[in-house]
Amino acid sequence: MKILARKAKTYGGRDGKIKTPNDTLVLDMAKPEEMGGSKNTKTNPEELFAMGYSACFASSLEFLLMQGEVDYKNIQVDAEATLMAEKEKSFYFVLDVSVDIDGIDKETCQKYVDKASNFCPYSKAIKGNVEVNFTIV
Repeated sequence: MKILARKAKTYGGRDGKIKTPNDTLVLDMAKPEEMGGSKNTKTNPEELFAMGYSACFASSLEFLLMQGEVDYKNIQVDAEATLMAEKEKSFYFVLDVSVDIDGIDKETCQKYVDKASNFCPYSKAIKGNVEVNFTIV
């Protein structure tokens, strides 16, 4: 059963633009300095991946905590997407994710991080393909 679908279109590559069809989000992209680009304040696919993952994972935690009737104050999920290079000139991601759920103890937080890592659509999509390291704050 389809819940929702959203589109985005990229014009160009790393030095292009990405936008939604209704223009609610339009972002200029630029090659990062680490990849030979100049210093800039534009976004890139790695930032977009980290943003999408952290938002989806936080939403999954929120849903599971509400479902479990767990009282908490706030959720913060920080995600860092690191682009790694293999010898064969191919690339892969490593995600470092820190989770802080204000108002619950670390043991309960870990329990819900474990649940969310099996529930979150992003987590399921990358399972077995992306190393994800969680830290409970």
